[in-house]
Order: sequence, then C-alpha cells, then structure tokens
Amino acid sequence: MSTRHRLAVFIGRFQPFHIGHLDVVQNALAQADSMLMLVGSAYRPRSWKNPFTYAERVEFICKGTAKIDKPVATLPLVDTLYNDRAWIVNVRTAVTLHMRRAGLDPDKTKVILTGFEKDKSSRYLSWFPTWEMLPASPHTHEGEVVSAAELRQELFFGSGENTGRMASRFGLEQIAPVLSWMKNHPEAVSDVRDEGSFVLDYRERTQAAEDVFGYPIPVNTADAIVVQSGHILMVERKLQPGKGQWALPGGHIDRDEQALDAAIRELYEEAGLDMPKGAMRGRLREQRVFDHPERSEKGWVRTEAFVFELQDRAKLEKIKSGSDASQARWVPITEITPDNIFEDHFDIIQALVPDVPFAYSSILMAQS
Repeated sequence: MSTRHRLAVFIGRFQPFHIGHLDVVQNALAQADSMLMLVGSAYRPRSWKNPFTYAERVEFICKGTAKIDKPVATLPLVDTLYNDRAWIVNVRTAVTLHMRRAGLDPDKTKVILTGFEKDKSSRYLSWFPTWEMLPASPHTHEGEVVSAAELRQELFFGSGENTGRMASRFGLEQIAPVLSWMKNHPEAVSDVRDEGSFVLDYRERTQAAEDVFGYPIPVNTADAIVVQSGHILMVERKLQPGKGQWALPGGHIDRDEQALDAAIRELYEEAGLDMPKGAMRGRLREQRVFDHPERSEKGWVRTEAFVFELQDRAKLEKIKSGSDASQARWVPITEITPDNIFEDHFDIIQALVPDVPFAYSSILMAQS
C-alpha cells in the first residue's frame, strides 16, 4: 500500500512575508511532503493594510523560502467579506486544483491546515473538519510576537537606519526582497505612506473620542448603487484614503439626516446626476447594512447601501464629478473587478447586483 502524500495548506495575506511565516512553513513541512500557500486579499488595490500586490507577495515568498528543500506552491485567494461559505468553497477549489496540477490523487492525499489563532480573523481554522489541523506558534523576538503589521509600520514609517534590527527581527532573507522593491518603487511607497498617515491619524482621533466616552463609537456612512442599462455609477476618489480608486458615491451621515437622505445627498454631490432627487427616491429597490469589522482600514465604519434602478435607455443619465470625486462615470457591469475598487465596495456591489461576473475558478485556471 502506497504512503499517502501529506499536503500542508497555509492561508494568510503575507503583507509582507517574514520570518514568522517562515517558521510556520518549516514546522509544517517537518510533517508534510509539500505546501500550498493561499495568498489572501489577492486582487485588492494597494492600500495601507495591503501595500503589496499578489504578484509582489509571491516573489517575496519565493525568495524568502528559497532554501527550503520541499515544494512550496502559491495560489491567489480572493476576499468574500459577506459570504463565508463562498470563501470556504474557494479554498477547497484552490486546493483541489493544486492537487490536480501537482499530480496528487485526492484519495491518497492528506490535507493538513496550519496556522495560529491570533484574533477573530483566524476563525477559519475550524471551518475544515475533514482536514487535519496543525497548530502553529507565533514567532517571538526579544520576548515580543513578530507581526506583519509591525513590519509594515517599520518599513513605511521607520527611520531607515535600523536595517540590521529589522533583519534580526523579521529575517534578513525575508525582508531583503521587500526593501529592494521599496527602493525601486518610490511612487507606490509614497502613496502607501500618504494613506497610512491618514488612516493612523484617523484611528488616533477615533480612539481619543472613545477614551472620553468609555465605549467604541461606530462611524456611520451611506452609499448609493445606481444601476442603468447594464452600468453602475462609480466615482474616482480624489482624497485619501483610497485616492485614485473607484468607489460608490457615498460618505458620512450628517447629524440631522437619515441614511437614505445621506446617500442621495452624497450621490448628487459626487456624481451630479441630471435628474430630480424625488425621481431618484422613486427608483429605490433595495437597501442593506454592511458592517464587517474589517471592511474599512479606518476602524469601525458601518455603511447602509441603497440600490437605485433607473429605467434602461439608449442614453445613460448625464453625470458630472464634484465634491471629493476626481471624476464620475458609468462603468459597464462586465468590467467591474476588485483590483481598483475602494475598501469593500466590490463586495457590496457583488452582494446587491447579481450580474457582476467575477469567477474565482476562472482566476485560478489562469494561473501558470
């Protein structure tokens, strides 16, 4: 009887890959024959939380695991903030495709899921009961747990004089390709720094208010999804966070208005629709609250989204940009993908507009 192949699966964002991640890989491969690393948030735009693209992270992982003598493969994993079942199916689909490409018989392959529970984002470790669970311990340096969040802070806001300390704390061979990338991409680094400065300052001001009141304070916003003739109305953000990214028209709810009023106000301020507001209210078809705790990098930001379906016509309603939008335009539904869309606005669109074509299986099949 042939010995079963043991495939370790390691899921993470790896923003960026560091020595703590390497520890998990090495410990898992001490008990497994090969590893598949599923790189999360694979097709999200560059941001403070996700400063590196999927392709860039794959390069960091390849260089950071170069000395490992067992196969380490990578595949992209997309976010599905409001559909955990879809995410589970995506993980299983990726593992199945990898086994097929690696020539592994599913009936003779034992899947081992590895990772460590750090917060609520790790709850997925209990979602695969048919797989073996291999717990991992966090990597520590000088008595402190090493994290990618700390590394990002050091990379983008450090003095630049502590390369030796960074190497000893996060791994020389792991951070070397990251530092090289930063040297060769000054414009991207500047954009991430700008957004990071805004986000961190926003969090500090929010925390100061919460310290005064003694409890968490949610930020309430409203967004508008306007659909007409197979198009969705989008605006390009002029300011941080998400400068240059496409978003739904929307913003903060003022003290003296309800969410619907805020959505319509922001819609007209940012996109300048050439139709009466009363007529817009008559086209309201659906509304839903989106409050995933990780939907915004600024912190606890809840939004209520409103779907307005305009009458299909040969000519789309006239629009013009205004307020904090660089431009407004009608985007064909078939062209909407998450790689340049702000925060969770793609997830919101996908949840409320069923015609958005974004098949994860097709993305996987396109991987070389």
